[in-house]
Amino acid sequence: MPYYIYTARDKKGRQVKSQGFAANKQQLIKNLQEDGFLILSMKETSAAADYKKISLHKKAKTSDLILFAKEFAVLLENGIPIMEALDVLLKQMNSVALMNATRAIRKDLENGSTLSNAISKHPHVFGNLWQYLTEAGEASGQLPFILKQMVMYMESSELIRKKTVTALLYPGVLMLAAISAVLLFTLKIVPIFKGIYISFGAQNKLPPLTMFVIGISDILIHYYMIIIIIIVLLALIVRQIIATKAGKRLYESVLMHTPAIGNLYTALAIERFASTLKVLLKSGIPIIKAMEMASRTSQSMHFAQTIEEAKAKVTAGLSFSEALQHTALFPPLAVQLIIVAEKTGNYAGMFEEIAKYYNEVLDTAISRFTVLIEPVMLVLMGAVIGGLIISLYLPIFGLAKL
Repeated sequence: MPYYIYTARDKKGRQVKSQGFAANKQQLIKNLQEDGFLILSMKETSAAADYKKISLHKKAKTSDLILFAKEFAVLLENGIPIMEALDVLLKQMNSVALMNATRAIRKDLENGSTLSNAISKHPHVFGNLWQYLTEAGEASGQLPFILKQMVMYMESSELIRKKTVTALLYPGVLMLAAISAVLLFTLKIVPIFKGIYISFGAQNKLPPLTMFVIGISDILIHYYMIIIIIIVLLALIVRQIIATKAGKRLYESVLMHTPAIGNLYTALAIERFASTLKVLLKSGIPIIKAMEMASRTSQSMHFAQTIEEAKAKVTAGLSFSEALQHTALFPPLAVQLIIVAEKTGNYAGMFEEIAKYYNEVLDTAISRFTVLIEPVMLVLMGAVIGGLIISLYLPIFGLAKL
């Protein structure tokens, strides 16, 4: 099958350079246009060396896995055997981690292993969901269809991740600006005012607020290395605590009960659960097994535990909707939609609707979070910087009395 190197613009107008393969040039152009790309240039090549011009990176990004799954599905649909398909994929990978994992998978397949078992040996690259879906694909003989479902899931996850990062970026920039301004005042400007007041002999007659700010400035100037070390150690300790089950559960509890962030976190968890369950059910996995897999792939420990409890209730004879309702984590609307799914038997379709709905809820939560955090951050910045300025100029107002 021919290889092509192409330059295109994505949906946001950004220029990208990548590679792909198809039965012919027209087919690849059609596939890229369906994905929202505008083709600028394209050339056919058969030399693997041409692909080395594209720089390699160490980790396997989500975009690498999406491209891997897309092209793997195309090859299998066109009747290419798995071993030959993996050889084709290896020639045009940009990720070192994905390349090494694919080589190891190919070797395991040569030794008689199944694709799902071979993939399960590389959880740092593929994750548990890949193993479950490829296992279902092997059992049903619909591996290309399963890979396409995986592509849709990963694209949705990546879009949500970008939305979340965008929502947190603005308050992060404001926080960085506030910290920079405070450090500038305390390390550079406060010592100047301190020298002025000392020259007037007023260092012992300053207002308490001014004395406090000068004291903070002195501590930062003389003990900044110790402070940095303490901050780094605290960050490492917190990270280690969060890595434990109890620590992660506490961290998630704090997130869920934080105003604005809590709604965002809950909407994200429900959307991921619905999307995961939709993909699993469309792959032919029974509802009980799908719930178990969804809990194992959930990044939220609290949510995973809740799903496990609901699964136990369903196994004991309770309906799926009643089990989720008893968890008190799923909103009434989600429960009502699942009741409809129980009556129609179309669980996969209904969970797709739930995922779409909570995707919209997530967009709204992100917008509200951004709208709420902006004035709060600006008020805090104004209060802190304004307090510093007032503390420095306060003695000047009563200079005649000093």
